[in-house]
Amino acid sequence: MSGGSLEHLINQYQVLNVWFMNVIEGISNDDGKKVSIDKTNSIEWLCGHLITGRYRNIMRLGIQIEPYKHLDKFVNQSIPPPNAIAFDPKLNYPSLEECRNQWKTYTEIFMNGLRTVDESVLKSSLPFPIPTGGTTVHDALVFIVLHETYHIGQMSLMRKALGYISMSLALKK
Repeated sequence: MSGGSLEHLINQYQVLNVWFMNVIEGISNDDGKKVSIDKTNSIEWLCGHLITGRYRNIMRLGIQIEPYKHLDKFVNQSIPPPNAIAFDPKLNYPSLEECRNQWKTYTEIFMNGLRTVDESVLKSSLPFPIPTGGTTVHDALVFIVLHETYHIGQMSLMRKALGYISMSLALKK
């Protein structure tokens, strides 16, 4: 893997870091619990789902941190990926306030990890195939860019459905 491809990946994650914060900016905790139509995910669930992904990628980079305290609401750890647990309107998910704080914490750890990761870690194999192809940590990180973009797009639609102004694409921090 060339150094340029990791640099490009870091740049993509920097955009996603800001977009995540932009998409939930100004949304109340109460509105974060709502769904736009039956059988859709709440913004809270989507946030927690993405935070779970960030936590797992921090671990894939070989960085040891305390487990995400809401992990069991989002993944079934007794089976291999994909092992996401579907949204359940009866569950209490972390509030948007808590999600904002957790995202900031994980983003700092994750981005520092990406900037200093050893290439051997990126080339290491995972025990499952990645939807975009491959089985390495690097392959997973490439896929997760698409995954985070997809869910931030869903949150953007939910934001509009709840009556908020469109998400800013500006890369403000």
